[in-house]
Amino acid sequence: MDKYYELLGRAQIDTNKLLAGSLATWTIIYEAGCMGVDDMGEILIARRDVSDADIPQFADPASEGFVSVSTEADAKLEVSYIPDRYIRPWKSCISIRVRNGYLSKGDKIYIKFGSERGLGYRVQTYSERKHIFMIFVDNMGSGNFYQIKESPTVEITGSYPDKIEAIIPSVVCENEKFDIKLRALDSWGNISEIYNGRIEITLDDKVFEVELKAGLGIISQAVFSSKGFKYPVLRSINDNISCLCNPVNVLSDSDGSKIFWGDMHGQTAETVGTGTIDEYFQFARDKAFLDFSAWQGNDFQISDEVWEELNRVTMKYHEPAKFITYPGYEWSGNHPVGGDYNIYFKNEGQNIYRSSSWQTDLLKHHKTNRYTISELWKEFENRNDVIAIPHVGGRCANLEFVNNKFVDLIEIHSHHGTFEWFFKEALKRDLKVGVVATSDDHTGRPGLSYPTQKTSRGFVSFDVRGGYTAIFSKDLTRNGIWEALKNRHCYATSGERIILDVRCANAVMGDELDLTNFPEIDITALGSTLIEEIEIYNGVDVIYRLSDEMERHDDIIQIKWGGIGKKTRSKKTDWAGTISITDGRFIDVIEKCFNNFDSGITRMSNQILKLNSSTSGDYNAIDIEVDYNERSLLIFNSNNVNFSVNIDSLKRGRKEYEAGGVNQYVEIDMKAKCEKQDHKITFIDKAPIVGSNKYWVKVIQADGHMAWSSPIYVNYSDQDKTN
Repeated sequence: MDKYYELLGRAQIDTNKLLAGSLATWTIIYEAGCMGVDDMGEILIARRDVSDADIPQFADPASEGFVSVSTEADAKLEVSYIPDRYIRPWKSCISIRVRNGYLSKGDKIYIKFGSERGLGYRVQTYSERKHIFMIFVDNMGSGNFYQIKESPTVEITGSYPDKIEAIIPSVVCENEKFDIKLRALDSWGNISEIYNGRIEITLDDKVFEVELKAGLGIISQAVFSSKGFKYPVLRSINDNISCLCNPVNVLSDSDGSKIFWGDMHGQTAETVGTGTIDEYFQFARDKAFLDFSAWQGNDFQISDEVWEELNRVTMKYHEPAKFITYPGYEWSGNHPVGGDYNIYFKNEGQNIYRSSSWQTDLLKHHKTNRYTISELWKEFENRNDVIAIPHVGGRCANLEFVNNKFVDLIEIHSHHGTFEWFFKEALKRDLKVGVVATSDDHTGRPGLSYPTQKTSRGFVSFDVRGGYTAIFSKDLTRNGIWEALKNRHCYATSGERIILDVRCANAVMGDELDLTNFPEIDITALGSTLIEEIEIYNGVDVIYRLSDEMERHDDIIQIKWGGIGKKTRSKKTDWAGTISITDGRFIDVIEKCFNNFDSGITRMSNQILKLNSSTSGDYNAIDIEVDYNERSLLIFNSNNVNFSVNIDSLKRGRKEYEAGGVNQYVEIDMKAKCEKQDHKITFIDKAPIVGSNKYWVKVIQADGHMAWSSPIYVNYSDQDKTN
């Protein structure tokens, strides 16, 4: 075998560590093997599709992404970047073709990332213990590529700290002891492994201190001495670094359920992501500080060996009362045969039934593959240890195939975007489903997944923060979490630990009940920052808005736009355009909810703003302080919709404009004065539907983060009409 690899050549890299998101320069050296590389031969330097490092270009040393390729051999090298040159997940390739000559044994090719002028090449924005520059060689120019024995690798670590976060259990009791877990994050959401510093946190009237080492720290035996809604104050002692902490609801006794946080959807290098399954669960537990997690690789890439490894690792990390894991996979059929459904098992040792074995072994597995997904449901008949959750990622789950025995939940958010439209589609079909949110992480950061930049294939693959699923359960066990999921006693957030409790009569979110009185909806919401809006829905219709009760600014306009264009893989909406004003001027502009680092507002003048924005079901927004009169018009021009509105008319209420696509919209209003981080609301629906009512709640924070409750399903009968 070693002789075989000697034919292909070898490669090395001149560095062993890089900082995520940094500008750096490094060189890969390929040395031809004893077979050489013939005229018309080709060498590929591939990286995983998910990588969001600079897109390579070879023409302009003064521009980003410059790569130079040279050789001392008597041959010409034709170099290009081809985003789909090889096989998933190694599609993105630098192609080096040998022309007008050849490489003999020992001849070298130098591939330098970054310019001689000192302009570095941007490293991918997420950390990775073993980032591989995979090298494939076609020595003969035949079209057959073979991987060299040892491709160059480099460690990518978190960079300098941008913020420090403290994670506290969302619900605790007075004088109950708990741990506070702390982490320093860089600008890209990685653990800042180069940070060491002292942090203090104030709980009630007591101050706790801890030293963070390599970006992590823990305070044990902390307590709150009084009940109520708590917003602990966190401060870095020696550094001017912003600090954040989640809200906490401190109870007087422990009769109620606790809230547990999880992310149950992500992939690793065994399929299309990065890192190992072991690293995945370790990160979820020790860095994302989750209470429960699961792994969901694309089934057509899961070999029998990977399935065995997954079961071994989930069992290894499962620890009741500390960290709960579940085995599972993503049934990844094409949309016409079912689309994407996440399959979870309560325990290890189950058989995997794939949608296909496209990248494993078609002949070996074809007898155990199940498609359409209806064939999968037959395998699970009469079982209560299986949960299936429809998902929108690249493929969209096909709700025509929903089986109510296994589908109790739907994924409303992941780092692919926000899929409120998908949830509403399920409600229109009268499906009784709760909501979860996940990351669908591919970057080795389950529970702490951040947006990426334009990927090596030329598009932004992950547009928003990954989400969380919050579970109401009295205990942190497999059975406790499982039963809560089956009963829909859960809610979803877009990545912040927002506290949300929704009740109706004696029912909690997810429950079904019969009522003859008008339904009374009780809501408790605690945000991680100011709460801007709380909406109550019955099915797909809004029946209450908190902002309608708020006082309004008379000189600040808020503009929101969002939604998606298509339900297919290319679902993202481009909102490029301008926002302008006539007979007035823009005094101040504040950007909100722009998730991608290269998007935002450019102020062309005090009357014209240039818009660089994209949404994937989420929304972007700006608050504009304006100087205007009764004739002033605000004009919105974009790829999707154009309109003008008299600014003075906004004092009479919001304007909403449909913008095509699936659910694209623009909303413009005078900004509400949101001044509270927590709300307790009681709303009585005096116009319920006779029959089925589906009450759910959406919370929107001032920073754009959201929470969605699972519905309470109320069957209402009017006694006066039925008697």
